[in-house]
Amino acid sequence: MSPRDRFNGFVQQHEIAWELGMGLLAIIYVAVGFTLDDPTLGISGLLAALETVLTVVFLAEFTSRFIAAHDRRRYLRGHWIDLIALIPVARGLRIARLFRVLRLTRFFGSSYRAVIRAERMRGAEGIALVVVGWTAVTAICCIALYAVEADVNPAIKSPLDAAWWGVTTISTVGYGDVTPVTAEGRLVASALMLLGIGLFGAVTAIVTNTLLAASKGNSSSSALGDLELLAGLRESDAISADEYQAAKRRLLARV
Repeated sequence: MSPRDRFNGFVQQHEIAWELGMGLLAIIYVAVGFTLDDPTLGISGLLAALETVLTVVFLAEFTSRFIAAHDRRRYLRGHWIDLIALIPVARGLRIARLFRVLRLTRFFGSSYRAVIRAERMRGAEGIALVVVGWTAVTAICCIALYAVEADVNPAIKSPLDAAWWGVTTISTVGYGDVTPVTAEGRLVASALMLLGIGLFGAVTAIVTNTLLAASKGNSSSSALGDLELLAGLRESDAISADEYQAAKRRLLARV
């Protein structure tokens, strides 16, 4: 077995642990970046070193998997966001902060792959994809807005303000008390409006269909129980044949 096959076999065998581990490192990477970007905290040498180490880890992981991939074009098509997120962050460039936040897609992608491995989720991969996708778009857009506007937008003083903006935007309420003021912030808002609102509608439709199916199932079970009771009454001659047929028609009409 070639080194490439051994490496790919190892990754495939430990895929969930590998992906979740890289996803957790992505969260740490973004959190460290926020701390370093905060002018009130100052730049800590230890945190700057940690950010560099994490960048090297991501670069090594991407490069090794790209080289080991049998179809490198396919791998690149599926991990192009990881490649963009490797762009070095220049302090003071807001657009570079968006590249860093994009690394959170790794966490949500890993979460989706872990969820669909669960026994109870078999056959519901599409639903899981929509729900995780909507959660990812909403969370990443809120974090991205805070990253690019926290120090210039008086309406965004904390992550909760960005979360409030995300909720009002994705639900199409739009109070207008929190709005982006930078070009990067408007880019984030456009992404949330184009992607998030559509996915929110899909999630709403899924929840509605699930509730209707459950209600229909409960109604059907109740009607079947009443039919069994009705049949018992007829067999014991507690009701006449005409009364039985009339009651049966009414019950079937409810299903």
